[in-house]
Amino acid sequence: MSSKVTSQLAAKGATPLEIMARVMAGDTSVTEMQFEAAKAAAPYIHPKLSAIQMNATVRRSVADMSDDELAALATDGDGQGES
Repeated sequence: MSSKVTSQLAAKGATPLEIMARVMAGDTSVTEMQFEAAKAAAPYIHPKLSAIQMNATVRRSVADMSDDELAALATDGDGQGES
């Protein structure tokens, strides 16, 4: 949707997110038709969170781990051992 439409909705307090939040809060003045329209319009006005790229270490074989790493795994990092 255009930014003009979005700003008009925001000025009226009628963005899809605001309408859905009102329904969640128990506002019974929102009609079923308004709620359904808000659900349909939401993806066009409110962007979804995007995936992020994660840079993680791939698990290694226990044969490749140091004694300290193995000890940390055995104690689960809290010095208590497995429970």
